[in-house]
Amino acid sequence: MSRTLRTLAIGAAASALVVGVTASPAEAKTRSFKDARGDAAAAVDMTKVKVANTKRSLVVRITVPRLKKAQLEAVNVTIVTKGRARPLFISSKARRPDGSWSGLSLVSFQAESTARCRGDKIQFGARAITVRVPQRCLDRNRLAVRVGVALVSRQNDGTSSPQPGPDTYADGYPSLVSPKQPPWVRYR
Repeated sequence: MSRTLRTLAIGAAASALVVGVTASPAEAKTRSFKDARGDAAAAVDMTKVKVANTKRSLVVRITVPRLKKAQLEAVNVTIVTKGRARPLFISSKARRPDGSWSGLSLVSFQAESTARCRGDKIQFGARAITVRVPQRCLDRNRLAVRVGVALVSRQNDGTSSPQPGPDTYADGYPSLVSPKQPPWVRYR
């Protein structure tokens, strides 16, 4: 399996750990969540995830205090809507074997294919990564969402189950290694 496919598989597996089908009360339309500091290599060690579930789009801002885009291999955002059958989407951007970045892709697990989505984008800032997915790309979602995030560094050694620590090549919210569920974020 090529390094890129392995990276996507690891990111998807880590992201899949954070989604679930149990219901919990919906919360405000914008929520911020803290992530433990020092549980991954500094370049991918996220400390905060902010989710805005607005009328037009879902915006996920990932704060990484010592972010180094050159050391990133992949960014995966897993989205579960509260719709019937809990639709699952993964928005992903990864490096190709030549080191260039692929385009941002949105995978719909219900359709078992890459969803066509105009207007989705990812922005890399000095200390944050922002992923925006229009609601129309999420089956015109008007419900609460759960969001999980996985960041993978280029130091990826191919281990499928990394353990948290300062040398770990990946970080995940809410957890990289446990099936902990993120809270719901209410629509609008």
